[in-house]
Amino acid sequence: MIKIFISILLCFCLGTNCYQAHAQSDNTDSVLSILRAADKQGKIDTVLSNKINPLLRRNAMTDSTVQQIVEEANHFRTGDDEDMNFNICYLVLRVLSNRDNTTARAINFGKFLVNRIEKSKSPEKKYFIYRILSDMRSVYRNSTHLAEGIELYNNYLVRFRELNDSSGMATCYFVMGGFYRAIGLFDRAIYYCKKSMAYLDSSLQTGTTYFGSPKIEGRGVWVNNMGVLPEYYSIKGDYETSIKYAWLYLKLNKRNNNKDHPYGVQRMAQSYLRANRLDSALYFVQQAYDSCDASSLWVLPSIFQTWAVLELSKGNYGKADSLLVECWKIVRKINLSAFSAAGIIHPDYYRALIYAAQKNYAEAAGFLLSDIVRVRNLRNELLTDYKLLGEVYENLGDIGKSKEYYKAFISLQDSLLNDQNKYNAISFEAEQQMNDKELSISQLKNKNKIASLTRNFSLGMIALVLLLAGVVYYRYKVKQKANAVLEKTLANLRSTQSQLIQSEKMASLGELTAGIAHEIQNPLNFVNNFSEVSSELIDEMNAELNKGDIEEAKVISSDIKQNLEKINHHGNRAADIVKGMLQHSRSSSGVKEPTDINALADEYLRLAYHGLRAKDKTFNATMITDYDESIGNINIIPQDIGRVILNLINNAFYVVNEKSKQNIAGYEPTVKVASKRLSLPSGSQAERREGTKFAQGGLGGGSIEIKVSDNGGGIPQKIHDKIFQPLFTTKPTGQGTGLGLSLSYDIVKAHGGELKVETKEGEGSEFIIQLPLNTSANEK
Repeated sequence: MIKIFISILLCFCLGTNCYQAHAQSDNTDSVLSILRAADKQGKIDTVLSNKINPLLRRNAMTDSTVQQIVEEANHFRTGDDEDMNFNICYLVLRVLSNRDNTTARAINFGKFLVNRIEKSKSPEKKYFIYRILSDMRSVYRNSTHLAEGIELYNNYLVRFRELNDSSGMATCYFVMGGFYRAIGLFDRAIYYCKKSMAYLDSSLQTGTTYFGSPKIEGRGVWVNNMGVLPEYYSIKGDYETSIKYAWLYLKLNKRNNNKDHPYGVQRMAQSYLRANRLDSALYFVQQAYDSCDASSLWVLPSIFQTWAVLELSKGNYGKADSLLVECWKIVRKINLSAFSAAGIIHPDYYRALIYAAQKNYAEAAGFLLSDIVRVRNLRNELLTDYKLLGEVYENLGDIGKSKEYYKAFISLQDSLLNDQNKYNAISFEAEQQMNDKELSISQLKNKNKIASLTRNFSLGMIALVLLLAGVVYYRYKVKQKANAVLEKTLANLRSTQSQLIQSEKMASLGELTAGIAHEIQNPLNFVNNFSEVSSELIDEMNAELNKGDIEEAKVISSDIKQNLEKINHHGNRAADIVKGMLQHSRSSSGVKEPTDINALADEYLRLAYHGLRAKDKTFNATMITDYDESIGNINIIPQDIGRVILNLINNAFYVVNEKSKQNIAGYEPTVKVASKRLSLPSGSQAERREGTKFAQGGLGGGSIEIKVSDNGGGIPQKIHDKIFQPLFTTKPTGQGTGLGLSLSYDIVKAHGGELKVETKEGEGSEFIIQLPLNTSANEK
């Protein structure tokens, strides 16, 4: 039944010249004859456009053909005929965009056409520019020129903002949303799509036609742009929002006979499918299929693909595969690109899923390799292809190719992260330019108003104004000199502060590096020792093999294998240490994440101790730990809190080391790190007061505390209130900057916590970090 329906649709379309991308022939002479006859008769109307449009769609459209048609169309470049010239060139661009959507030919022609139209005085030139910019999006999305496209449309955004052209801005924002979807930035795609809708007048109705085509504007464009939001939200995983927008789009996008358009119904099916609501998805996909006709053939591949995925999820592999085969037939017939108006069409990926589920991995690999070529510019789809291809080759036993595609998957992920920063920076700069220009315009208007008020001011006040101006000018010069002195002083202070902060960071880095070196030396010693032993065993095995003693050689080879396993084990230990240190030493992202605070504190305790030992072999101290295992994970920025803990532990080791140099009888330098989960206040009046204080300090939802204690010399009472002040230090010159505790205090405060100290001179100090406990980070 499906095949019969498709055949009828295709035949109907071919008969009515709806889609004939592959029936390419040379109709250039026919097109030129129609244009010459119209020029000779001076008859320019809708009929002319309707005659040449189907001929262009069937034409081979070589460079020579395009040049001939443009030259002939240039006869219509005077007066009202100029719009017909633009329309003919626009029809040529549409054919190039649909035909050559992976090359720069359509891009170059479109840019040439826009530049020419911008110089025109036609009242319709904006309409043509919007249409051209909208049609060029498909070429950029499906080619390797996406970065160039993002830059081009950002430039147009700035230009349209200067002209206060909201429709132009809406066009650019919508196209940019599609670009960001192509590279996998779904949040930014949603933002740009919604921004395009915000610049449109949704109350403006569409109904006029221009050269035989509906002139879509206002509400029509607003509804059309909304149609992509369901896909963006569903791919992001926000299924309820996706379904909400799909319902809204379906309601607004009715046909003239008040029947649902299959594109809107298909969006409903797709949203329900990704939300795993299969019954609803099946209902809507069948409804979309039933509502298709010749005018909506371009939606049918998306319908078949969605239907196939639905059948695949039910395990109906045969039906799913046949649906994808039919999908491919229409895709090839109408030359539908991977990223089209119908959505992302790549049936080979889903065919690969079918064959992989049936353990036919060789066929699955072939389909995936074909799909990689088709979606080479779509990051999200390419990632899934690489990942599945790695799994397929692993099942085929081809470990080399499996690693190759897993590596490509990881590389593409890294590339996506890099491009996120690059493309976001491009967009930010464009919006910043627009905002700067708006600010300049606003300032200019304000200046004009002030100037106007000044000119109209009473002439009788001139003398008083001049007197006041002299006084103001004198005071201004005095303040200007004072400000110059202050600015210079402030600049010097900032420079000094920056140098001190850098010094503090480098000191911490040196201590961490020494600790890492000590931690990693142990497994590396094992690796070296077992490598040397294995080399000797290989010599012995070769000697036994030369003697012909196979059994003894087997015993030696077994020993070699055990050594290799140990080398691998200790190599992994070293790799884990490096990985963990890189994780803790990387620049702070500023994003909180669930973190095991006990493990973090223990790791920095170890690193601080080994770091000091690496610098001073005579240094020794007893380390005591007491961790509350009920704490679990808490939401913090681990790099920042790690720096706080490291600073406090380093200070503790420093003071106990200094006290040990006094050779006090019976003194044993000791540093203790402990953690504890604090219960919510209840019961006694003292506990309630403490609870009130926690609530005022941002810890009302429960908290944890980390204590770093030492039995050093303690802090004298006279400097107790100064220790958290910037640049205050008790260490000798050159050994401390006085920023460690100050920065630590600010970091803890930024986390909504408190940093306190309890000390007794001559006996030691205890620094207490209190942080709010995020229960959602613990309850897994």
